[in-house]
Amino acid sequence: MAQLPLSTKRSSSWSKLLDTVVNWMKWPAAVLAAVATPLMIWALVRLAQRIAVGPTLSLIPFGAGIVAMVVVWRRWMGGRLGNYLITLEHELTHALFAWLTLHRLTGFRATLRRGGQVQFQGHGNWLITAAPYFFPTAAIALFLLAYLLPLSILPWHSFLLGVALAYHVISTRYETHGGQTDLQLLGSSFCWMFLPTANIAVVGLLISFAHSGSQGVAAWWSSLCELLQYLC
Repeated sequence: MAQLPLSTKRSSSWSKLLDTVVNWMKWPAAVLAAVATPLMIWALVRLAQRIAVGPTLSLIPFGAGIVAMVVVWRRWMGGRLGNYLITLEHELTHALFAWLTLHRLTGFRATLRRGGQVQFQGHGNWLITAAPYFFPTAAIALFLLAYLLPLSILPWHSFLLGVALAYHVISTRYETHGGQTDLQLLGSSFCWMFLPTANIAVVGLLISFAHSGSQGVAAWWSSLCELLQYLC
């Protein structure tokens, strides 16, 4: 599967500074994520309660999108095409986080049989390496589009969110294995501490939005704060 070779070319002072800060935050982020696991479980319980007592018709297109993606994947995309799409999104997510952390991209490749590569100036940081394993690029792009532009021309955004979320789950399942170079670089302890909580946060956010739009997003974050307020 895809690998992330880091370029040895000179990087800007800003990207170096940002890499230093992000890399310093690696283990604090892992500890925070591990501690936040009960918050995420609590938020999921609260989300299930809202779905049980609130309108559920809004989740039908979302669920239909999930079912459609699973069926399409099993029937037509489980082979080389699926592997290529997984590699393509994987490398795009690496590239996105490299760009967000101020690195200049110098190379991008996604192939059918030989995996993929993203090259950029500088040594990079753990966030670039970890991003494909918790950040569903397609689903988040659709979420932001629907959230920022809730227009009538987007009647299928809930269905497409279901498709994109199911794709993220499928691709993450295929990508997450002991031979994955990215995960070896991150370390197994870090992956177990950080990635499950990060995935729950993203999945809960998307389901909340599919259920009740921007109000669902606000309720999701409110649920995370409830237990914090109780504990404090």
